Amino acid sequence: MYRLSQDQMEVLVQIARDKGGDNLTRPEFTDLMFKLFEDIAGFETLPATLRRKYLKLLWLHYQIAGSRTRCG
Repeated sequence: MYRLSQDQMEVLVQIARDKGGDNLTRPEFTDLMFKLFEDIAGFETLPATLRRKYLKLLWLHYQIAGSRTRCG
């Protein structure tokens, strides 16, 4: 029920990059992800433990994607 595939996570990260570039702060990123979660069926009631897990993973992917852009 509360699963995101790798492709779905990549799409969420790309949306964050499209909206805020590679310079979003962690709070800005978190706020954006919460808004996006509301648009995903079932994720509007995502338990806090899973929300933290996904935010941590998505933040890591966001940072990696941004570093690739800056380095390469």
